[in-house]
Amino acid sequence: MTWILYIHILSACAWIGGSIVLFGLGVFIRDKATQEAVYGAIGPFYGYFETVWLLILITTGVVLADHYQLFGTMQTGTEIGKYFEWKMLLVALLALATMIHLYIAFATHKTTRTLIQTILSRGGSLAIFILNLAILWVAVNLRSAL
Repeated sequence: MTWILYIHILSACAWIGGSIVLFGLGVFIRDKATQEAVYGAIGPFYGYFETVWLLILITTGVVLADHYQLFGTMQTGTEIGKYFEWKMLLVALLALATMIHLYIAFATHKTTRTLIQTILSRGGSLAIFILNLAILWVAVNLRSAL
């Protein structure tokens, strides 16, 4: 089971690291033409790359949760149960934000986005960034409680 934990940690590093890089590019590259050129060049690759890592992360997380019988701790009121419930909620929100963001990103690649698409895409990026940090915090606390 140790190797699954290592894969889980590796995929978390790839997922969180990649999303921080993309978020940082959006924040620090202020010129719109440069932003479009950078995201147009690396966006599709990163989209597929990050999706693979997220799927591995979720899959290994489910395997680990099953192995350590964490699903049985839900709604028990225990510290472990509470952290696990929070982690599951945050992961579900992260998956939803990612799906919305990727759908808009791929649907509007090399086209002009509407105002709603821009708000949802940028809001999705911000949500992914914040949720990643929240999930990491909960994961550390969950691991400490184990």
